[in-house]
Amino acid sequence: MTVRDRIFRVCQSADQLEFQGIDRKFLTSYFALDESYPHILTEINKDSFMCEAIRKYRGMRIVRQDAWECLISFLCSSAANIPKIKTNIEGLSQFFGEKMSAFGFEGYAFPNPGTLDDYEKIVRAKTGFRAKYIKAVNDVVDEPFLSSLKKMPYPEAKKALKCLPGVGDKIADCVLLFSLGFTEAFPVDTWMKKVLRKWYFNDEDVPEQQLQGFGMKYFGKYAGYAQQFLFMAARESR
Repeated sequence: MTVRDRIFRVCQSADQLEFQGIDRKFLTSYFALDESYPHILTEINKDSFMCEAIRKYRGMRIVRQDAWECLISFLCSSAANIPKIKTNIEGLSQFFGEKMSAFGFEGYAFPNPGTLDDYEKIVRAKTGFRAKYIKAVNDVVDEPFLSSLKKMPYPEAKKALKCLPGVGDKIADCVLLFSLGFTEAFPVDTWMKKVLRKWYFNDEDVPEQQLQGFGMKYFGKYAGYAQQFLFMAARESR
C-alpha cells in the first residue's frame, strides 16, 4: 500500500495484523483501530435493513486516508469509475511525484499540496474536465488548511471544503469521512439515493438534501459507517 510518500505492507492473519514500513501508531490511526467497532455497530444497528447489511459485511472499516490525497482522489471521481480514478492518481503521481521503492515494489509518491502546478501535465494524466478543478484546488490548499479542518465542528469543516473549486456536498462529505475522522458525515451518491428511497421512503422521490439529513439524524454520530454498509448493500442488490 502507499500513502503520500510511504510504502508499507499489511497482512491480516486470523485476528492479527502484520505490518512493515509503518509503526503501530500510524497503523492504529489509518485503520481507525482506536475506535470501538462493536460499539459503532450497536449504534447504527437501527433496523432490519442495517442488521442484514452488518451481518453480510461485518468487519468493514473506514480508513483515515491522507486528506490531500483523498481530496484529489474524489475530485477525480466525478463521473468516473474506480479504474479511471486509479489511472488518474497514478498519472498525477508519475508526473509530479518522486520515485520510490520498498519491499520489491516501485512506484511514485503522491505529490504534495502546491506541487500540482502544471495544468498541461494534469491534463496528460487523463483527468479530463477535472483538470481545472485539480489545478485550482492545488493553488489554494496547503497543509495548515487541511489540519485546521480537523479542529472545526462538522458543519464548519464542510462549509470550508465546499468553498474549494469543484467541491460540492458529496465530495466534501467523502473527504470529511474518509480522511478527517468526521464519522457523522453521510455522503449521498446515486447508490445511496436509490437504497434510501427504496428502503426508508417507499420509493418516493425525496430530495438529496433530505436524504443526507435523514442519514445523519437517524444513524447519529456514526452515520458514515451506516452509509458504507448501505452502500455495499445497494451495490449488491443492483
